Amino acid sequence: MFTLKSVSHSILAISCVLPIAAYADTRNEIAEVTPVVETRDHFDDLKGKYTDVDDPAIWIHPTTKANSLVITTLKQGGLDIYDLDGNLMQFIKPAPAPGCEPGSFDCENKGGRFNNVDIIYDFDLNGKKTDIAIASDRGLDKLSIYTIDINADGQAVLNDVTDSDVPLLFTRNQKEVNEGNTAYGLTAIQTDKPMAFVTQNATTRVEQVELFDTDNGRIGYRKIASMTFPHAFPMDDGSEWTPCSDDDGERPHFEGMVADPEHNALYLAQEDVGIWRVKLDNPTQQSSWNLFATARKFGVPYSRTWLPGEEEYACDFDFSKGKEQQRHNLWEDIEGLTLYNAGDGKGYLLASSQGNNTFALYDREGQNDFVDSFTVVGGDIDAVEETDGLMVVNVNLGSKYPQGLLVMQDGQNTYNQVQKGADRESSNFKYVSWKDVAEKLNLNVSTKDMTRH
Repeated sequence: MFTLKSVSHSILAISCVLPIAAYADTRNEIAEVTPVVETRDHFDDLKGKYTDVDDPAIWIHPTTKANSLVITTLKQGGLDIYDLDGNLMQFIKPAPAPGCEPGSFDCENKGGRFNNVDIIYDFDLNGKKTDIAIASDRGLDKLSIYTIDINADGQAVLNDVTDSDVPLLFTRNQKEVNEGNTAYGLTAIQTDKPMAFVTQNATTRVEQVELFDTDNGRIGYRKIASMTFPHAFPMDDGSEWTPCSDDDGERPHFEGMVADPEHNALYLAQEDVGIWRVKLDNPTQQSSWNLFATARKFGVPYSRTWLPGEEEYACDFDFSKGKEQQRHNLWEDIEGLTLYNAGDGKGYLLASSQGNNTFALYDREGQNDFVDSFTVVGGDIDAVEETDGLMVVNVNLGSKYPQGLLVMQDGQNTYNQVQKGADRESSNFKYVSWKDVAEKLNLNVSTKDMTRH
């Protein structure tokens, strides 16, 4: 466990260091569950309009739980909104590239590219409590904000209320936006004020923003704090270790994040490093930054080889130099984070261990001790693999999800090749009944709806 003491030139000086650990595979010990619902197929190619899906958010209907929604990002494809049976209820196109003619192929400006999405309940908009969805737009380096409005039929629809004057998050102009180091991961939370944390692609920077009512029916945001996390780490042998990158210009960035106001905690997944816990009410207080779980390759020596054809480096890790064998719960990349609320401050932090297609659980209380892992294998629906984003809720959503619902991105979706063509990269979202996970792992469960409390 690392607790940050001071930072100099973005290099950690820490109170203790973990020994370099050798690789140990305990995959056969991991519990298995199966998905019960999947959404439509998406394809990361021209024919599929480059809809490489990424991140889900589950919205709980205030009165009719069966009408709850799953809001999902499709990167360049926009947003898909599904019901609890995986049926498409609404589709939102991404914003066009600014200053570009429609259909233009020679314009360098990027169009909208939704990466992560989250929800704030009971936002004060024009004096009315309104649920909103917020998405990080990697293509435009902004946030896109939508009200979730319930129509006369009781069905919810999303409407764009992003103020036209919202600022760029990490860049200063369109030229910098086009370079791609833009808004990436996102989590949103309502505490004493509605806010979001947004990460920057290819850097260790995280911005905290406050959302506000602009008094014209729109919602804006302002930046209120900035954090730059370490990219290099001292080892117990006196050496310094940095994660291996396939590009000299990249640093180990963050994507998955989730906030836990009951424990004053914000969790951030640094993809090649581990999971950090910081104080939600004072996230810039570096002395409280705690790297409590690390990735399998953390601290392991490596060599890099340039691949001219790929125009990137390949990394070769030397696990033989490890000092001890230990169970590795997180296989890089460490991606989505989400919280299961088991009531009275209890529950679990879930992390997507993308490298071995598992999901690690940590205790929500105390020092976030590791609890167990599980994987989602194929049954009537294919398995879940290479997961980016995920979200779980504890609310009873009906007979399929009596103890809650877990939705996760499947980065290697199996599809009907006869109908849709062979050799295409496909992704979609899978729904898992939390009851299946809880029973396999003997977990604490609560179905009390705390979304608007």
